[in-house]
Formats: sequence, C-alpha cells, structure tokens
Amino acid sequence: MRHGLLALICWLCCVVAHSEMLNVEQSGLFRAWFVRIAQEQLRQGPSPRWYQQDCAGLVRFAANETLKVHDSKWLKSNGLSSQYLPPEMTLTPEQRQLAQNWNQGNGKPAPM
Repeated sequence: MRHGLLALICWLCCVVAHSEMLNVEQSGLFRAWFVRIAQEQLRQGPSPRWYQQDCAGLVRFAANETLKVHDSKWLKSNGLSSQYLPPEMTLTPEQRQLAQNWNQGNGKPAPM
C-alpha cells in the first residue's frame, strides 16, 4: 500500500509541478505541504475530513488541504504545531481551487 501511495503522491506532485497554474516556487511549497499533510495523516491517524480513506482519498485530501490557508485555526484543527512547517504559499483564489478540478477518468472534471 505504501508503494502505491508513494506512486500516487509522486504522480500528483509531478502534475502540479508542471502545471502552468503554479510557478516553480509555489510548486516546491505545494510538494512540501502535501508531503507533510500526508505524513501527518499516516502518523496521527485519519482526519475526520478524510472521507475516502484509501490511497486515492489521501491524495485528494492532502491536495485539498495543501491549497488551503494554513493559519492557527487550520493548524489546530489538523493537530499540527507551527514547528517544522514549510513557508506558507501565496496563492490566488483560482489557484486555491485547483483541488476542486479532479478528472474522473471520463474526461469530466469533478470536485473532490
């Protein structure tokens, strides 16, 4: 399961990194936040907001949470301290919606 999860994470990071929607700096910060959020889900146990508790669900959850503002309220609700966190990303409102455009496999986008 971990190899499949790592493959999904790498695939998502590559897709986002090559997206024209995020610049190079934003892509690096996206990867750092994504990995930290996914690691915390595996370390602490699943968040109640992680509805589909499988590998693909973890990827969707981590991507969606990565694109949110990581303020003190968000940190507390996710059980994270402010230590060892990547810098916050500066994103446009459109960039914050990237995780709401998943391809269902039939070519049609859908929210998480």
